[in-house]
Amino acid sequence: MNDCAETAMNTIPIIFNEKKVPHTVIGGSIKKGDEDPSPFTVVLLNRGGRYYRSAVFQNLESTGFSSIISIEMSTEPYDIENLSLRFPSVKFLVPLEKVTVGEMINTGLAETDAPYVLVLWNDMRLTASSISNRLMDKVQTEALLCCAPQLTSQRMEHLPVQMVPALNKNSLQVEPMPCYRDMSPTIYPADFTGIYDREKCIRLGGFDHTIANPYWQNLDFGFRAHLWGEKIAISTSFRLSYDGEVPREDITADESYMRFYLKNLAPVYRKDSSFIPVSRFFSYATKAGKSILDSAATFSRMRAWVRMNRYRFTCDAAGLVGAWEPYIQ
Repeated sequence: MNDCAETAMNTIPIIFNEKKVPHTVIGGSIKKGDEDPSPFTVVLLNRGGRYYRSAVFQNLESTGFSSIISIEMSTEPYDIENLSLRFPSVKFLVPLEKVTVGEMINTGLAETDAPYVLVLWNDMRLTASSISNRLMDKVQTEALLCCAPQLTSQRMEHLPVQMVPALNKNSLQVEPMPCYRDMSPTIYPADFTGIYDREKCIRLGGFDHTIANPYWQNLDFGFRAHLWGEKIAISTSFRLSYDGEVPREDITADESYMRFYLKNLAPVYRKDSSFIPVSRFFSYATKAGKSILDSAATFSRMRAWVRMNRYRFTCDAAGLVGAWEPYIQ
């Protein structure tokens, strides 16, 4: 990796979509800025087999969505030309390089002016009753950054979608739990799915492209949101179901975890701002698996990022987890 690329990977994004993913656009009869009566754009993330492709677009159109952005996972999609003719309202975005899930969502958010963005995968289904006026009233009343859905397996089993954080001897644990109470908080939206407030996401900075592991990238987004005073909650009436196997999360404490740790767990909140104490360096350096010079450089960049955003913090990790306890089912 050359010096420029390495620097880009190590630099934490300061503003939303700072690293713009090069991509091509195919199809899409509704362009950015056109008049569209719907407050929604669907951002469809793709994975799985080919048999999902046509069915998911039919499902979305039948439930009333007219603005759909399909973010392709592969730089060499196999069937877009045919699909773009069959579904002219769908805009296909094809990345010209490998991208993370968070970058796919950031790119979709940047491609629309709609106030709300529904993010889901192509191996999921929703019904017309899943998104109601009552649900949207709650999203607006609660001022949610993201309204996450209930998820069910293809066998209609309810999945544990309420992600509850806990600190055990300064070690973070996130426990997936079933959700029974409407508008229960969750530390992150399961499988990245949900109704996102676009402007709030932009102000938050979106997903961090330098965190490659999807689990830690999603947790970084959610944890940062809560630390900065935003809300992510689950609606029991908003339901999505998987057509295939439920994906598993890789929670390995890798380099992505170390970046998550420095951004979210290391900062200490005092009075009205946060900072990373210099004393945190020693515990970080022993776990980072890098040379002392590389560890010091990364630590310094993270401290600078926290300092830049110090007044956006409303609490630290200990305060956040402590305030969470009354909401646990």
